Amino acid sequence: MDIVNSIVNSWPFVIIKIIVAIYCLVLIFNIIYISRELSLFKNRARQLLTGTQSKPESYRAISEMSGSVQMIEINKKINSSSSSDWKIAVIEADKLFDNALTKKGYPGSSVGEKLSQMVPADLPELYEDVWESHKIRNRIVHEPDFEITQSDARKIVGVLEKAVKKIM
Repeated sequence: MDIVNSIVNSWPFVIIKIIVAIYCLVLIFNIIYISRELSLFKNRARQLLTGTQSKPESYRAISEMSGSVQMIEINKKINSSSSSDWKIAVIEADKLFDNALTKKGYPGSSVGEKLSQMVPADLPELYEDVWESHKIRNRIVHEPDFEITQSDARKIVGVLEKAVKKIM
């Protein structure tokens, strides 16, 4: 035992322990650095494959933006050439309308329930169009094969945008 203690407490062994500790710290730093680089590599791979700098805008959470910025993002999707973007625009416009109804205090857990609590006078000239827009939104969400044209999506988003402005 005395021999082991003398070896463990000797200066060369203490220097070896310090070197190993520094080496472990360098390894931990490298693990952290490489894991961050791998996430950057994913962005670089996406950039090479799609030609974009970051995630596509359709991945951004539109509901986290302010109302006017939400409408700008929704209109960008409407002007896209992708039918899936048109569908997302209709869904997001319906969410924006739902948020407006909630802010104005209409009771209900869904847009349909809140619209049921309204009277046509609450949305003059728009009430029926808003109902139709919401029905189409439901078809988009619940029927995977449902297709919508860009002009129909523009009309729906326009109706919901007018409704939001009237309510607010």
